Amino acid sequence: MGLLAVAVVSGLVWWAVMPKETPTSTPPTTSTAAGEFTFARSPQVPEALKDSQCASHAYGQTKTFLTDTPCQQLTRGLFTTTTPDGRTVYTSVSVVRMKTLEDATKLKELTSRDGTGNVNDLVKDGAVQVPGLRSLGSGGFAAKQQDRDVIIIESDTVQHGADEAAHNALMKRVSADAFRLVAELT
Repeated sequence: MGLLAVAVVSGLVWWAVMPKETPTSTPPTTSTAAGEFTFARSPQVPEALKDSQCASHAYGQTKTFLTDTPCQQLTRGLFTTTTPDGRTVYTSVSVVRMKTLEDATKLKELTSRDGTGNVNDLVKDGAVQVPGLRSLGSGGFAAKQQDRDVIIIESDTVQHGADEAAHNALMKRVSADAFRLVAELT
């Protein structure tokens, strides 16, 4: 009888002092890295989209380049933020991992020139539906190379501001600020 009492008391003490399980939380939907804008992951693309067939997600000379020089991986995500006047900005972040540093350099140079095509943003590719937008290519563009990765970012709103040059400058600021979102795609 004494052993049974000790076992019961030990069980109650163990139950009382053991940490309670906390439910697994979902990843944050808002960027925690400091920057000018606060981005949230688009609910239409809750996880990064990955594909090894980059050419099928490109157009123009960029498509030709990626057909002749296949990528290793394309990773894309869509984020939103808000302009100071309350308009929603859609930002597509694409990371193209090339097989060599030389290929990445060539791709970065090609996509940074006007009129050479690019990797499709998620709206242009049809992966995301935004009424009033067929592409983010009329807004702001930013690109940079990190080793074998070429990061291409495009941002736009459904309604542009009255001053198109000011709108494009703001969209370029949004795109430049979005480089920090690459870490959230992996």
